[in-house]
Amino acid sequence: MRSGYRVAGKWVGLGVLVLLVIAALYVGFLAFPSPLFAHKGSFDEFTVYSNVSLDDAFDPIMEEARVRIAAMDDARPGERYRIYLCESGRLYPLFAALTRRTANSLAIGVSALGTIYVNEAKVQSMAQQHAGRIPHSRFEGNLAEVVAHEVAHFNVVERLGYRAALRMPVWKSEGYAEYQANRATTRADSSYDFVSRIDLLRNGPYWGDASVARRLFEWHLLVEFLADVKGYDLEQLVDPAVTEPDARSEMIAWYEAQS
Repeated sequence: MRSGYRVAGKWVGLGVLVLLVIAALYVGFLAFPSPLFAHKGSFDEFTVYSNVSLDDAFDPIMEEARVRIAAMDDARPGERYRIYLCESGRLYPLFAALTRRTANSLAIGVSALGTIYVNEAKVQSMAQQHAGRIPHSRFEGNLAEVVAHEVAHFNVVERLGYRAALRMPVWKSEGYAEYQANRATTRADSSYDFVSRIDLLRNGPYWGDASVARRLFEWHLLVEFLADVKGYDLEQLVDPAVTEPDARSEMIAWYEAQS
């Protein structure tokens, strides 16, 4: 009988060991997929991997990302990030599957690893689709903005903790990341007009069937309204009493009062 227990114990131990090895390989692959990329570039706190050569033209992109990140409420000077630019149509879906995210997204950030996987084809498609009509947003198809957006998510995790960040409703999580990623550029743009942004949001023909895109844009505006008009900080924003319908009603009432 005891020998049977010993055999069972060995199998259980072996099973646990196999699971630990699989987990280690999983984390190791997500953290260091560099063998899949032919080129590597170092840009101060950013280490960038790509299958396309990273020439000097890439410096201004990373500098813009740096400016955007430095202007965030919870900027963390000295923090380092690894960025994997996925030009291949198969690479990004692989990372999306491993992290249980959609393969149609612009980027995936893993805060625990300080790692960002970028869907370059989607970024380029976004730029072509909107042709610069929505600057300071996800829709400009700007790599620096995409990187800053993911770093903003990392900052939320650092400030609130992983569980609290995970509990944020998607409109707050995505809207806050967009607001933070674009705060530096909107404040530097003397022609920026928040009322005009709401005009665009309410322009049904512009959005057509792109209801998902319109919602993403609205989430950005709702958080911008709560932060810049009402003066909310992150802790006030995440309060469950702050709901999407209420924020929308208040923003529209404020908008109508401006005319």
